[in-house]
Amino acid sequence: MPKRYSPEIRRTALELVNQGQTQIEVAQALGVNPKTLSHWVTTAQARMPEQQRNELEELKRLRLQVRQQQGEIDFLKKSSSVLCQAAQVKYAFLKTCLDSKLIGRKKLISVRKAAALLRISTSGYYQWLKVDRYHRHGVHHSDAELLCHVRSVISRCCKQVPGVMRLYLALRQQDLSVGFKRLRRLLRSNGIFHRYHRKYVATTDSNHNLARLPNLIDRQFNRYAINQAWCGDITYIPTDEGWLFMASVLDLASRCLVGYSFDSTMKTSLVVDALRMAIANEHPAPGLIFHSDQGSQYCSHVFQEFLLRQGISGSMSERGQCWDNAPAESFWATLKRETLPLSGCFSSRKEAQDTVTRWISYYNGTRPHSQLGMRSPYQFRLRAQAL
Repeated sequence: MPKRYSPEIRRTALELVNQGQTQIEVAQALGVNPKTLSHWVTTAQARMPEQQRNELEELKRLRLQVRQQQGEIDFLKKSSSVLCQAAQVKYAFLKTCLDSKLIGRKKLISVRKAAALLRISTSGYYQWLKVDRYHRHGVHHSDAELLCHVRSVISRCCKQVPGVMRLYLALRQQDLSVGFKRLRRLLRSNGIFHRYHRKYVATTDSNHNLARLPNLIDRQFNRYAINQAWCGDITYIPTDEGWLFMASVLDLASRCLVGYSFDSTMKTSLVVDALRMAIANEHPAPGLIFHSDQGSQYCSHVFQEFLLRQGISGSMSERGQCWDNAPAESFWATLKRETLPLSGCFSSRKEAQDTVTRWISYYNGTRPHSQLGMRSPYQFRLRAQAL
């Protein structure tokens, strides 16, 4: 015998449908048979005047459009952490959204629309998914075997733990079949955690009357070829003997550390030595831009004269705008996160310098970089030279 529904349920169901909810959603919410609800809607619309029926259809269309736009906004909020990441990271995020049924068929956001919002192709995603499934159904490794490989990767990272995504990619490069979620669960269960550090010491002294240069980069970090634009900065490394200060020179195109220097004080020679090392290593062509903050070392007459002698155009961030030199700030955060011991302090300046120097070799040659399509700076440079 067919189930009977009260007039109140029928009226409520029709009101919800008229408000823009789908018939499937209303049927599930009220416990009504979908075919019964469809019959109610068809009957109600047949009894309406044509003008009212057209207005209702237009209203439903507009409400659906608003819901879809709101769904796109919500999806972009959820995906904000991967929008600037490599395509492989976006593919993994898209798969997670599909698995959790946030997007897909009969949802506000389709796979094609989600891929467009992430600026990736659906064909690329399905190709990645095909390869991912191949790896997942390959040879199964025990937790003990995977832990051995994980510790081997960590040992090459100056014994510091990289992020889960970089560990995952490193294992995949070794043709090891492991799922991202399984790896994350394995790390947590064995007390292997990625650490974060805060910056405690200000190394930029912009309270001076020295000349300041205009910002030639203007946060357009990705528009330059290799060795067309460099950026530099200074940071501190804590040791039991006191601070060890380090100056860096980073190539914006490849994110390669092309020059660096260490000292126990923040003298102007610290930044001059780092730039001199970069010039000796790279032999840049005329027209190179060197970008930095407005620190007194970079604004000093000695450093500015050195730039002029080398034919390098100087560029400086706006005062108090750390985002103007974001690649250098990001590099420092990564260096400290992956080199500082658990105590947060090296025992000596020599230990700190030796550890950081070894890590630089790993960073330039092996470590995947999210801005370079998960390639290392050296791998990115080799690929750029081959094109």
